[in-house]
Amino acid sequence: MLFAIALPIFLPIFASLVSPIACIAIELTSERHNDPRSSQTQLASGSAIEYGKVSNSLSWQASGPLYSGCSLSGVKISDCYQLTLSNDATQNLEDYGSSSPRQRTEFLTASAAAGTTHKYQWSYYLKSPVGTTTHFFHLMQLFSRDDGGPILTLDAINGVIAIKDNYRDCSKTGCPSIPLSTFTDKTTIHTVAVTYGPSNGSFKYVITDSVTSNVLLSYSASGNMGGNASIKFGTYRLAVSNMKSSVAAVGDIKVLA
Repeated sequence: MLFAIALPIFLPIFASLVSPIACIAIELTSERHNDPRSSQTQLASGSAIEYGKVSNSLSWQASGPLYSGCSLSGVKISDCYQLTLSNDATQNLEDYGSSSPRQRTEFLTASAAAGTTHKYQWSYYLKSPVGTTTHFFHLMQLFSRDDGGPILTLDAINGVIAIKDNYRDCSKTGCPSIPLSTFTDKTTIHTVAVTYGPSNGSFKYVITDSVTSNVLLSYSASGNMGGNASIKFGTYRLAVSNMKSSVAAVGDIKVLA
């Protein structure tokens, strides 16, 4: 799952930086489109893969429609982005003509080197019915360019939300899963603490309910956590027939360390 277009080089993330990333700081590589139907600002049209920056430490890539501002009811996110992917497997593609076409709307943190430690937090809302298949549907990735793909992911697959670990035996690490219905239609808070590295890395991921503060899912692991890596979150899936449309919200993104 390598990027089709090389991303720009980002400045390092300093451990002292603790601030939410405001929507008004967006620097676009494509033209803004004002949607007359609402107060939302359209950042990506959904007709081709587009790219933009929120800050030096965060960017986005979108093959589906992406908006600054959310019209979804029940979303408890202040600085909110709305993400939509079509149920048509020939639309919102990042790779038209591919034998395995993908739909992607994701935010990604700045590329980080092995041996560095970072902590991120964001809020997420996935609207039902979203539908799942046996094919991948990533909501989060620890993506390593040194390894040429994701180290581990959070997926909506086969009716569950599940951690997939590509470098450890899940029968030993206990990769968790929860029913899809316990995750959708509520705002969840995602916190990731990661030390990148090919052998001495570590990863801790916790998802909580924003209203009750109950932990819905958590996972910790050590070992290969990649290098020249990023945390990615949003919606990214294989485009297949008979899939459902996907509508999600992401925001209140913070760099905690």
